[in-house]
Amino acid sequence: MSGTLPYWLERWLGVASDPGEGTAWTLDYVWPLPAWATLLAVALAGAYVVGIYLRENRRAPLWVRMTLAGMRLALVALLLVMLAQVTLALKRTGLPYVAVLLDNSQSMTIADSGHEELAAKLRDGLARFDSAGAEPTRWNLARALLLDQDRRFLRALGGEYKLRLYYLADTPSGARAAAGTDLDAIVEELRATEATGKTTRLGDAIHTILDDLRGTAPAAIVALTDGITTEGAPLEEGAASAERRGVPLFLVGIGDDQPARDVKLTDLLVDDLVFVGDILTFEARLTATGFAGEEVNIVLRKEGEPEPLSRKRVTLGPDGGTQTVRMTHRPESVGQFRYVLEAEPLEGELQTENNRQERSVTVSDEKIRVLLVQDYPNYEFRYLWNMLTRAEESIEVHAVLQQADPELVRQDAEVDDDEPVLRPFPLRREELFSYDVIIFGDVNPALISETMLEGVVEFVDRPGLGGAVVFIAGPQFMPAAYRDTPLARLFPADPGSVRLPRPDEAITEGFQVRPTELGLLSPPLQLALDPAENARIWEGLPPLYWFAELGDLKPGVRVLAGHARETDREGRPRPIVCLQYVGSGKVLMHATDETWRWRWRAGDRYFQRYWVQMIRYLARSKLAAEARHAVLTSDRREYTYGEPVRLRVRFLDERQAPAEDDGVTVVVEHAGHQTQRIALERTTGRRGTFEATLPRPGIGSYHAWVAIPSLPDGAPSLDFSVAAPPGEFERIQTDLSALRQAARVTGGQVYALDTAARLPRDLPPGRQVPIEPLPPRPLWNQWPLLFVFLLLLTSEWILRKLGGMV
Repeated sequence: MSGTLPYWLERWLGVASDPGEGTAWTLDYVWPLPAWATLLAVALAGAYVVGIYLRENRRAPLWVRMTLAGMRLALVALLLVMLAQVTLALKRTGLPYVAVLLDNSQSMTIADSGHEELAAKLRDGLARFDSAGAEPTRWNLARALLLDQDRRFLRALGGEYKLRLYYLADTPSGARAAAGTDLDAIVEELRATEATGKTTRLGDAIHTILDDLRGTAPAAIVALTDGITTEGAPLEEGAASAERRGVPLFLVGIGDDQPARDVKLTDLLVDDLVFVGDILTFEARLTATGFAGEEVNIVLRKEGEPEPLSRKRVTLGPDGGTQTVRMTHRPESVGQFRYVLEAEPLEGELQTENNRQERSVTVSDEKIRVLLVQDYPNYEFRYLWNMLTRAEESIEVHAVLQQADPELVRQDAEVDDDEPVLRPFPLRREELFSYDVIIFGDVNPALISETMLEGVVEFVDRPGLGGAVVFIAGPQFMPAAYRDTPLARLFPADPGSVRLPRPDEAITEGFQVRPTELGLLSPPLQLALDPAENARIWEGLPPLYWFAELGDLKPGVRVLAGHARETDREGRPRPIVCLQYVGSGKVLMHATDETWRWRWRAGDRYFQRYWVQMIRYLARSKLAAEARHAVLTSDRREYTYGEPVRLRVRFLDERQAPAEDDGVTVVVEHAGHQTQRIALERTTGRRGTFEATLPRPGIGSYHAWVAIPSLPDGAPSLDFSVAAPPGEFERIQTDLSALRQAARVTGGQVYALDTAARLPRDLPPGRQVPIEPLPPRPLWNQWPLLFVFLLLLTSEWILRKLGGMV
């Protein structure tokens, strides 16, 4: 038997307790028999006594005999108490525990919109912090609830329970106990603590609290949190453990359960190298939450220059949806420039660090070497030859015309490289590989050896230095005559499946060339900076007449422009301009040789713009590879906070690598922070490769470049970014569903901040906590027990006398 002594009995026993304390009691005894034997003996004794009195002196009333039997049994019971030496064991008890868990992770630093009225109600609690701490962030609102109106919330808990305060921790335990246990110490620590935790382990924290109080389970666990678990056991696992131990969870949900208002730019794509006057396209993904239907300004500018290069106003789509943003710029000067694409912050946006992306771009004026090959001088050849030799200084073109008079063909040794004369097809690979782009028109394969054709294939497929080839379909040879040649593998379709118009059939109806969706996004097809103007120009170009039906395209071929009317078997426009990658090179296929018709009423305006942009686009990769002595790379462009960044410098010519194993130094610039210098170590077994790891860089954008050794072509560089850890700022809306589920499982409740004041009244009473044992009080040898024993004996004799049973 056990229980709690009432206050009057405590005073009678002389063990009165202080406020908040009590006295628990149990009965101890010494008895040799097991419980079942004792109960059996008592039952038999009772039956025996009752049976005797029922048979004795039947003239006496029944109630007299039963009363006597009861007295006799009471005497036996008192005798058993004396024999068992029954003792009253006492223990001093204290208030039951209540654990309060405070979420002090970084997500609690968010100041949710719409909490102004609540902040006004808690102004007394907020005023207890300094001016910076008075901002109504989730963390400050949680602290203000505990400290508001002279600590009313904490005092209400401390009046009925013994308070234990816990904070979240970045350790596997998930929680740490507050240093102080009395109210004043708790308040001082609460004021000094800030929300700096990098992880939230709610499930682990509840496990830790239950283990910490495993001797006496708390009456309840009260948690003030936004419910977002980023690592460790989820909240539901902690709730399951609390339910098994009979501990309810009373949870105060802090924050907004609606998606956070945020605009984010990611995945910026832009060419690393372009030529002066090229259209430079910046393409990024734009994601927004909480701003559906609103407009945001997207700005493109050079770093360090206040005036934007371009500005666009974009209407934001549904929450979480991704939009593609494209900005264009035509660089007019040579050099390496750093461009910034930024979404201007909107009112109410919580994070702005993810509103911008940065990239470095090299603008070059290096001449592009082009080899133009044709069997006969058709219009496409003539206009290309004239335009490239007379109107475009950035391109050096050499022509091979198979049907030209041999007297007109000049050998390389006889002419200056810049002189526009006809030449023979290069015989040596070194000479062929000196070109950046080869334009193959309607060329007779019978006049080119198989070795030369194999050289063209190698020109495209060279690892790291692949060039570009343009095939222009023609009525005589291209591409059908190349079906059984080494060049066949370069074509985007099987040369044997190509269908040509009948040569004896007049073509009277022209067709428009229509860029595909991919083509409209491709730099060489940008005939104007404005997308709408570009589409209008393509629609207004003069029609073409002759084209070849290419048949089924190989996997990976990209169709940039198609026939405006005719479609293939699958309903797609028949390809007119298509591109594919072979090795590290590019292959462009024109299914028509009539782009010269675009000159009608426009001169070389669009004809030149298209071809120059296309040649520059095709030559970029090869020129960039040839111009670099070394490349700086990272294992990826975007990282999550806490992940290491691996930097690698590779010298294309190992002979130019430093002799020292640590002879490469990379400078890492972090916007708004100090610059770091990282020494790279040579990779075992690779003389030209150096590596280093940048451990746990901070959140933000980075620009890295090679400082040592100094390279003649400039310092290789790269950009990368580090995003916030998932959970803390990736998902910041309050997880009310998780809080409600945890409370339901454990029999607790969920509160909003404006209803949390009634939480202390809803807590269960809990169990008293033993503090210390008190001296036992023997009952078996007390005079009141002996007095009752004698009183029963006397009363039994008097009753027997009156009943005539003596």
